[in-house]
Amino acid sequence: MKLKAFAISIFSLLGLAIYSGCTTQVAIDPQTGLEQSATYTAGYFYAPLDASVAEIFRVAIREMDDMGYFRTGERHGKDSIKIYARKVGDQLVSVRIKTVTIPEAESQTELRIRIGELGNLAESQVLYARIRDGL
Repeated sequence: MKLKAFAISIFSLLGLAIYSGCTTQVAIDPQTGLEQSATYTAGYFYAPLDASVAEIFRVAIREMDDMGYFRTGERHGKDSIKIYARKVGDQLVSVRIKTVTIPEAESQTELRIRIGELGNLAESQVLYARIRDGL
């Protein structure tokens, strides 16, 4: 019985480490040569944008509607907005727009996208690119 509990603990910790520790650097726009990059961690796509939260919100909902997503709700916070939607196949799409403070700059807006239960990097990049191009 102790061996079974030990094995379950090890596999749980290993799974957690793999799921939460996998970070992939993603080039945002290699055609322009900008050195900005996004990260893809545990199914979430994180990328910076140089615009206000309100401006990104307006563009994001327009682009999500154009992509055929069915918006189901929004949550407006003090320094962030979350948008919830569904896509074909009843997959959850969530977008968080948040102001973050980093040492190199005064403040910057971060976009976090998750599509589906485990995330979808390719579709997240498409949504991000459409939002960025719409600004």
